[in-house]
Amino acid sequence: MIRPLSCLVRLGPFARKAISLVIGLATIAAASGCVVKQCTEIGCDDGFSITTATADKRWAPGEYALNLSVDGEEVSCAYTWTNTPQAGGGGVFVQCSPTVAVSIDPVTRCTVTSDRDSVSQSCTPIPGQFTQRITVQGTPARVDVAVQRDGAVVGERSFTPAYQSLYPNGEDCGPVCRQDAQDWELP
Repeated sequence: MIRPLSCLVRLGPFARKAISLVIGLATIAAASGCVVKQCTEIGCDDGFSITTATADKRWAPGEYALNLSVDGEEVSCAYTWTNTPQAGGGGVFVQCSPTVAVSIDPVTRCTVTSDRDSVSQSCTPIPGQFTQRITVQGTPARVDVAVQRDGAVVGERSFTPAYQSLYPNGEDCGPVCRQDAQDWELP
């Protein structure tokens, strides 16, 4: 049998009203979903990226040069690609300018495994398949790119990013970052 608190402890009329008020407020808060919001401190950066690949994802060996115009500012860089991943399976990374970088990385095939309460993912490189990723910090309105291999133009294209706002901590917490990623198939 459950007895009210007032039967177990003698309370005066003021104490009974205070307890009733606290219980009532707690019930209203619980029923209305009153939750204290806590924000994390995950950061993010504004940026635009272009993933380039051929139809078969084969990246021919050679001397590569990238010439970019980022909102009219010229950026160039060069690298050698041997069609062989670096030790540990990684590709090539080149910092072209303080705001532009390029990397060539293996294409991977990933497998997800679920076991009751856990999920794991395992990724392995696909032999001979690579993509090139050009990353531009900030939010340029226009990016023009020319890719050369061994002095011959492989492809040229202009990009007009369509940025999306991202809120890694939720819209109420900030920060907000503007990002866009586009694909470009080279011959």
